[in-house]
Amino acid sequence: MSAQNDKILFLSDTYYPGWKAYIDGRQTNIYRANYAFRAIVVPGGVHTGKFIYDPDSFKIGYMISFLSVGILAIFLFLLSISRKSNI
Repeated sequence: MSAQNDKILFLSDTYYPGWKAYIDGRQTNIYRANYAFRAIVVPGGVHTGKFIYDPDSFKIGYMISFLSVGILAIFLFLLSISRKSNI
C-alpha cells in the first residue's frame, strides 16, 4: 500500500469480531464501515497491511474439545481397569 496522505482502506467483506489488522507488523484498529464492512486508517507512505481472523470463540471451543477428549480418555482408561479387576 502506498499513499501520500493518510487514507482509509475499505474492505467490502463482512465486519465480524475476531478480525485483527496489522500495518507494518503493528496492530491497528478496525472500524465498522457502512455498518457491515471493515476499514482501517493507513498513514501516508509505503506500508504492508495484513488481516488475520483469530476469534476468541475458536480458542474457547478448541480448549473445550481438548478437555472433553482428555476426560473421555481418562474415563475409558478407568473403565478398562475396572473391567480387568472384575475378571
